[in-house]
Amino acid sequence: MSLKELTMQQHKNAERQKFASILMSGNIPVISYLRYLINQHACYNALENHQDFKLPDLRLSRGNNIQSDISELQKECSIDKENMLTQSTVNYIQHVNKNIRNFDDFMAHVYVRYLGDLRGGQMIAKKIPGTGLYYQFQEPDELANSIYRKLNDNMANEAKLVFDYATKLFIEMYDVMVSEKEIK
Repeated sequence: MSLKELTMQQHKNAERQKFASILMSGNIPVISYLRYLINQHACYNALENHQDFKLPDLRLSRGNNIQSDISELQKECSIDKENMLTQSTVNYIQHVNKNIRNFDDFMAHVYVRYLGDLRGGQMIAKKIPGTGLYYQFQEPDELANSIYRKLNDNMANEAKLVFDYATKLFIEMYDVMVSEKEIK
């Protein structure tokens, strides 16, 4: 089985979340998307500033692009960035900092996050508020290949965990949207 096949169930579970549907609908409120970006920024910063491992191509880096999107959207609505991290984001950052001990584990995170941005993120980019620099890549096929070359099936368990964190974030994002009455 391939890594994609080994993680397909977790990937589908993440995609089935209500927040993912709202994200893809083209109707996500700016405040909700801004909250999501703040959480994504924290997750990507944890990976991109990992003490032991680096991205296979530094052009994959998303942190600065996400920060630019945050700055753009903050002009439309004010939000306290300090209190916006969900529990799953905090847990994810702790996991990255404490549990990634080898390059395969690190690449499992790169596989789920960056390859997802290179592929599925292109559909999301057409639906979200703002410029969407988060999803803009130079030479996306070359960048995807820089990831594919480093993958193996032994990364499946760690990749499943990354999908689980993404699913939890989607659940939390939706719950906040409901509690803040941001959805109709």
